[in-house]
Amino acid sequence: MKNENVILGIDLGTSAIKCVAMSVSGKVMATTEAAFPLTRELPGQAEQNPLDWLAALEAAVKQFDADVAKQVSAIGLTGQLPTLVCLEGDRPLPSAITWMDSRADTWASGILDERKRQMIYERTGMPIDGRYLAPMFRHHLDCFGNGVTTILSAKDFLHFALTGELTTDPSTAAGYGLYDLDGKSWASDLCAIWGVDKSLLPAIRPAEATSPLRDDVATRLGLPAGAPVAVGCADSVASVYAMAGLGSGTVCVTTGSSTIIMDSLRDPLRDPQRRYLLTPHAVDGVFGREMDLLSTGTSYRWLNDLLGWDNGRIDAAAATSQAGANGLMFSPYLAGGEQGALWNPNLRGVLHGLTVQHKAQDIARAYLEGVQFEIRRCIDILAETSKIERVVLAGHAVSHVSTRQMLADILGRPVVSYHHSSPAAIGAALLAIPQAERPAPTASQTDVVAPSVISTNYEKIYRRYSALFPAIAEASD
Repeated sequence: MKNENVILGIDLGTSAIKCVAMSVSGKVMATTEAAFPLTRELPGQAEQNPLDWLAALEAAVKQFDADVAKQVSAIGLTGQLPTLVCLEGDRPLPSAITWMDSRADTWASGILDERKRQMIYERTGMPIDGRYLAPMFRHHLDCFGNGVTTILSAKDFLHFALTGELTTDPSTAAGYGLYDLDGKSWASDLCAIWGVDKSLLPAIRPAEATSPLRDDVATRLGLPAGAPVAVGCADSVASVYAMAGLGSGTVCVTTGSSTIIMDSLRDPLRDPQRRYLLTPHAVDGVFGREMDLLSTGTSYRWLNDLLGWDNGRIDAAAATSQAGANGLMFSPYLAGGEQGALWNPNLRGVLHGLTVQHKAQDIARAYLEGVQFEIRRCIDILAETSKIERVVLAGHAVSHVSTRQMLADILGRPVVSYHHSSPAAIGAALLAIPQAERPAPTASQTDVVAPSVISTNYEKIYRRYSALFPAIAEASD
């Protein structure tokens, strides 16, 4: 590995920092990870301390061999979105409000009538709700005080900590709810809706633009001083860039703390029913159609803990049940609302059809089927206006052949596996490589699971699920 340039990709995830050391040719040399805590003391609360992110970054980088760290020639960034960080000067407030925090949902719904929602969607491509940075900031303004000088996303804060530059990229700017998609700039009238002064917002630069790594940070992390740090992009588009490049016809499904469903296209195609968000991609002139199933990974761990199982046993147990979970159906809206195809903050989880004859494995299968039915709901909508030729799957679901087979059967489409644990970090690293030297990111054509004969049964089961949900999962006032 001597004298070989190393590209460091950093993914600031929901529960951990993930880092990859990658060669310029695209070969992953090493992967590290370090976790950080989440605060959930109040109803709807989901906060983190930005300083914990920096401590986790230092821990993750120092897990690399010292020779690898010394050979880092560029750094790429990506991160959870939308998560709000407020700065007072160059100091972050200790509470960053993550995308999982639901406390602004009801308040935002109260000021967003149908006309305003449609106008904001047409301007931004975002089906706006209380989990975007602008409404988060406005709702929690009294808690922040009057000393806030800058508002940033999590990834933007990380870039600031590494370089001292207050900047964002178009895909991350979209998560503020203030970015004019066609004008490619912050919109004054949208800022006025939320009472956000444009002076609080960072500059917008391309994802590939770079700033030098600060000397003091380089010393602390053991990295070369002045290494170029790319502005980076949102974790969803970074993942898709790594998994499938920029070509159309492929839907990428990334299972993590949430499940992200996203494709790529050249036309900024809005949905008349606002069922997906339209985001700038990692590269100018390309757009992503995105749907996010909230907290599916978090609820997966919750169900494991509830049943007293080790991680991964849900999938093994579900495989011993049968298609349809013996009549049991589970709506997986366990985060309080949903942002997949439904965009309804009132949806709640429902276990429907439970009897004393059902076993734990039926509950496990019903849960996994519920998540995958929602994935299908999203992909079917994307397929209304663009041909979907393949599905690429990444994240924890890839580890279980039975779960991949279930997804192929429910979708009625082949499912290609992407095996690296952090496609987002790889996508960030790729974007930090100069374009002339950058390898083309393409998904593997191996490890493909095709639909089986059970796919026909799932057509009927999915129709029954769709007739039940979201109708009976909507919370009453």
